[in-house]
Amino acid sequence: MITSTTHSKLSLLLPSQNKVLTEIIKQASPEQLSNLQEKSNLKSFLGSLFHDTLTNTQSDSILLDMLKNNPSFKNMGNFTDNLKTLLTLLKEEPSLSPRLVKLEIFVESIQTINAPILKEKIVHSGVFMESKIASLADASLQEVEQSMGRDVKSNLLALKSDLEQLDLPNNEALQSHIDQLTTNIDYHQLLSHLSSSNSLHFPFSWDQLQEGSVTFKKEKGKKFYCEINLMLKEYGEIDLIMGLYEENQLEIQIHTEKTSLKALIQSHLELLRTLLIEAGITLRIIRVHDTKDRLTPSTAAYSPEATDNHFGFEALV
Repeated sequence: MITSTTHSKLSLLLPSQNKVLTEIIKQASPEQLSNLQEKSNLKSFLGSLFHDTLTNTQSDSILLDMLKNNPSFKNMGNFTDNLKTLLTLLKEEPSLSPRLVKLEIFVESIQTINAPILKEKIVHSGVFMESKIASLADASLQEVEQSMGRDVKSNLLALKSDLEQLDLPNNEALQSHIDQLTTNIDYHQLLSHLSSSNSLHFPFSWDQLQEGSVTFKKEKGKKFYCEINLMLKEYGEIDLIMGLYEENQLEIQIHTEKTSLKALIQSHLELLRTLLIEAGITLRIIRVHDTKDRLTPSTAAYSPEATDNHFGFEALV
């Protein structure tokens, strides 16, 4: 159980609790470590990693590069499917049924997706747990428990704490799955901080999904970006980069690993435009590329002067 004591809140903010940070520091080369910070400043730098007041520094860029290129975190699997596996193990232990019930609410099918549910999944993804705890510094124990009770990372840590007090036949397997899930969250917490964005595991599942992540970022001038990276079982990698400006003007860039998926997307472009118009969004530009031709959103591409074609929007495929 998460309590509101100062000790428990501080321990959750310490970098030693983030297994991903520990791993990339452990595997860093001497040159990378020397470039991070002077040795005397490294501890204070790491200690402030999760503080919103920390500004972007050269150390952030170096750590971000180390994080993205660390092979240990290349294939963490589908978070929701991994959580389902954990729930299956929990069903074998009646004494843990209260924890099972609390974790079941985080398993969602892609078929249920809508704006309110997506927002709820993002808020309670576990990525924001530490900042929520910090904001509850003066709250009552009841308020803390109510807030943390809807957070997936908080529930995973509470389950892990329970298991440390129990001697169950499948305790080792349960601990292993919890570590896998919390490492996934730790990874996105660190990635969010270092890239000045909000990154999280894809909070839905369907039969085609092997793994996925979502990243949100706000730029100056009320421009918003969303990047969705998916690995599909049949179609391979698909990466979507979307930019929203002037409240309802949208650009989409899509990068596909397989030409069969590219062709499938192209055949549904007009339907996509129609659905977006019904939602009050104007699709100004959509580009569909092979993965090898990966691009990033350009400033010019988000300008309102983008040229429309016979579809009513620019479609570069």
